[in-house]
Amino acid sequence: MYILLTGAPGLFREGVAGLLGRFGEGVEVCEANSLAAHASQGRVPDCVVMDGDDPSRDSNEREAVRIHARAAPVVVLLSHPGRAEVGALIAAGVSGCIEKSASSGMLFDALRRALAGSVFLPESLRADRADQRCALPVDTGAEARLSGTPAPMPNLRLTPRQIDVLALLARGRSNKVIARELEMAEATVKTHLSAIYKVLNVTSRGEASAVAARLESIRDAQVGNAVLGRISMEHLLADVDSQHFRPGEVLFRKGDPSGELFYLVRGTVLLSDIGIVLNAGAVLGEIGLFTPERRRTATAVCKTDCEMRIVGAADAVRLYYQDPEFAIYLIQLLASRLQADSSRRG
Repeated sequence: MYILLTGAPGLFREGVAGLLGRFGEGVEVCEANSLAAHASQGRVPDCVVMDGDDPSRDSNEREAVRIHARAAPVVVLLSHPGRAEVGALIAAGVSGCIEKSASSGMLFDALRRALAGSVFLPESLRADRADQRCALPVDTGAEARLSGTPAPMPNLRLTPRQIDVLALLARGRSNKVIARELEMAEATVKTHLSAIYKVLNVTSRGEASAVAARLESIRDAQVGNAVLGRISMEHLLADVDSQHFRPGEVLFRKGDPSGELFYLVRGTVLLSDIGIVLNAGAVLGEIGLFTPERRRTATAVCKTDCEMRIVGAADAVRLYYQDPEFAIYLIQLLASRLQADSSRRG
């Protein structure tokens, strides 16, 4: 087994590396300063153990966690695990969080559960129920994960509407956003979530998201949401700072080099060459990112005060590969824009 240990170099990392070497026969431990740095090596670990207190963690490292968690379980070591931080990590796909003050036996238990497809939470955050060890419901052992066979999920008997709600929750949507996107009352969303938690045997949004990541029906629902245009760019670009523009400001001109994607949070933009007006919620500048010439195909001018979130070309392409919903949304957007352009020329 190949275990990747990430974190700042020093006595702590060396000590944990030595401990992990005793996890089982044939264990190989590789040390790296970060997940993002190790990604370039191309070798996929069977399990990742991360120092969650490393102050050097940034947005690139958070994205690396999401990527690695799809291929291998990630266990995070924390000095003082808080409920909000642990919930955010679990929602990102992490399979286990454990206090640094825990025993080696508890660390090994967390690794075994993570490799079996379960989720392990810090002892301080576990429910008082004696039978709850924070393992999500699976019906297989670690051997299935180690052999490369996906751990099957039980028949959870979720209704189609509950699947829709869970799919959006797993993408980080709030109850208010879920209610708006599914056209139901917020109280109805809460009722569905209560039932979902009971079926999944979980107690939080983070734990429910971790289960959802392993369910094919949820992934299918997420793809369906993207096809129907139910994608929250606001949430997807939550880490991108807003920029403000005055009326008459030119965002870009036809023929300019294309290097950014624009999301219009507030205001109105005119594509002056073709007479199209875009309102809040629109994405623009996407065609130039994917054409061979990498040139703008129209001139964009702010008609009103505008608030924008601007994503560089490299980040836009990264999102395309990492987020299936965004990829489907972008493909549909490109197709509709090209079809409209063809109709105008015809």
